[in-house]
Amino acid sequence: MIDTVLVESTPRVVQIALLADGELVEYHVDRRGRGHREGDIFVGRVTRVVPGLKAAFVDLGNGVAGFLPARDAHREDGAAPDINRLVHEGQTVVVAINKLATAEKGPKITRRFADPDGAVADAAARLKPPALVKRRHQPLRRLLDRVGDAHIIVDCPAKFARLRQRVDPERLDYHQGVTPLFAMAEIDEQVDQALTRAVALPSGARIVFEPVRTLTAIDVDVASAGEGVADPLTVNLEAAAVIARQIRLRNLGGLIVVDFLNMKGEDKARRLADAMRQAVADDPLEVALVGPSRFGLIEMARERRGDPLSGALGSAVERAADQLVRELRRTAVHGAGTLEVRASPAVVAEFQRGSGGQDVASWVGRRLEVEIESERADHAFLVTAL
Repeated sequence: MIDTVLVESTPRVVQIALLADGELVEYHVDRRGRGHREGDIFVGRVTRVVPGLKAAFVDLGNGVAGFLPARDAHREDGAAPDINRLVHEGQTVVVAINKLATAEKGPKITRRFADPDGAVADAAARLKPPALVKRRHQPLRRLLDRVGDAHIIVDCPAKFARLRQRVDPERLDYHQGVTPLFAMAEIDEQVDQALTRAVALPSGARIVFEPVRTLTAIDVDVASAGEGVADPLTVNLEAAAVIARQIRLRNLGGLIVVDFLNMKGEDKARRLADAMRQAVADDPLEVALVGPSRFGLIEMARERRGDPLSGALGSAVERAADQLVRELRRTAVHGAGTLEVRASPAVVAEFQRGSGGQDVASWVGRRLEVEIESERADHAFLVTAL
């Protein structure tokens, strides 16, 4: 049960952490003007028409190609004519996303969406494709609809003011301490752990994640636990709860096969299966489960929706620029002079994308001097108060 929602905002990104008993359960990243959500509307350009698939591919920007089936390539209901009669390569089209991308496939798109007053069409006509025309509601609004009476903590005064109009003020707090919100709750450490191959269990055993092209294999391993490890059933029950949380946090989809420790007795197998089903019961995505088999395997199929955590966080350069902005905020609370930034060319380019960094300077209330150092690693930026 989600009991706490943390919302940390910067001019670059809004990050949302959903916690249960202090443990991170879901992590959502909303980059301003970037990414794709169900319901988002884009003006794109048709890059390829494939009659054999009865579909076309549309460039939505940022290297993302949307899949446009013939039945969604025209505005009217009814039988879909030949895709070649609906669109052609190079054509500008206005489309809405109706199914998010997965690791293997781009987002599914449609030309059928509500635009009763023509405002979307007018806005699209003024943009050069590919470009975002209209965002669906922010992820925070959708998330709050399913977290019940969770306590909400935000560090943005504007968001705090807006949320006071939507939720019980008793559930809402504004964080304004020197320590950043996510640092206070050790969110970064939990995210970093969710990006690792192995997760340690209190018993001394560990869970090892092995993603491959067609499935994710998960192994419960006691090789490094020593002689004091608990009995197999105890370890398996402990692992089931952690596996369920990690699957949700990592946003793993498709086929998942878990190799639990071998146990003797149908009763123990039944207890493990019941524990695994209970552990995934709160997952907002559909999870089907069978097993365990005679070899201790439990198979799960989890609905695919959105990127896995590793993809949602962005590239290494994007993450470095995000950390740079957070470091500027930490440094800005001391003194009132200029802040000097020394960073790699890639991180500087990402940091200055859009406003040239002026939005961040206004946000921290300090003048910024940015120096590009070609020999500096992306993660090794330096912020100094002058």
